[in-house]
Amino acid sequence: MLTLQNFSLCIEDKTIIQDLSYEFQAGKTSLVLGHNGSGKTSLSLAIAGHPRYEASGNIFFGKKNITKCTPDERSKLGIFLSFQNVPEIPGIGLFEYLQAIYDEYFKYNFPDKKPISPFVFRRMVEKLLPKLHLTTDFLARDMFVGFSGGEKRRIELLQIALLNPKCIILDEVDSGLDIDALEILKNQIIQWKKEGKTLIIVSHNLSFIRELDIDDVILMSKGKIKKSGDKSLLEEITKTGLYTP
Repeated sequence: MLTLQNFSLCIEDKTIIQDLSYEFQAGKTSLVLGHNGSGKTSLSLAIAGHPRYEASGNIFFGKKNITKCTPDERSKLGIFLSFQNVPEIPGIGLFEYLQAIYDEYFKYNFPDKKPISPFVFRRMVEKLLPKLHLTTDFLARDMFVGFSGGEKRRIELLQIALLNPKCIILDEVDSGLDIDALEILKNQIIQWKKEGKTLIIVSHNLSFIRELDIDDVILMSKGKIKKSGDKSLLEEITKTGLYTP
């Protein structure tokens, strides 16, 4: 569970989010809607701990106040943010990167256990690849260099499978994906919900959204929650014109 209490966000003296309070429940899928500039992406980045923002109020992850935690600390606690635009990172191999982030995750969560060897880790990764329609060739490539949008998204899904985060934030990750990639993403979201994860989805793709089992909807405007409710609100706000992508 992720709880925001009187949460405000500023950047260069400009207020982005104003006194926002909300509780994102474990095992539920929350949809965040709003026009460009409404504060959706800033909210996602702030939850993950992006350092560019000045925050006030509190963020609780479970019972822990994470307001002062660094992005790295939040990640190790189990918060994963999937970006809309994933940057290419030349010179860093995908397999080496995956092993590095997994080693950090393992040391933090299992401090008394011996780290797994690169050989065992590679076998673990290779078992996950077919489910995501990936081949072992990807492991030898540089991070996201020359990857299609769908391939980048599948690599992020691979990271989630390895790190097993408790809270997953998807910020317009369905943008520009082909039908196959959208289907894989949809199935993963459904599975994560069954596993009891806290899911926060930012999206403009209403046809994709309607295929998901949405529990609650938040409509943002000018850094505030304009309206919130259960999944019936999605149809209400589109029919009444409160929200047009």
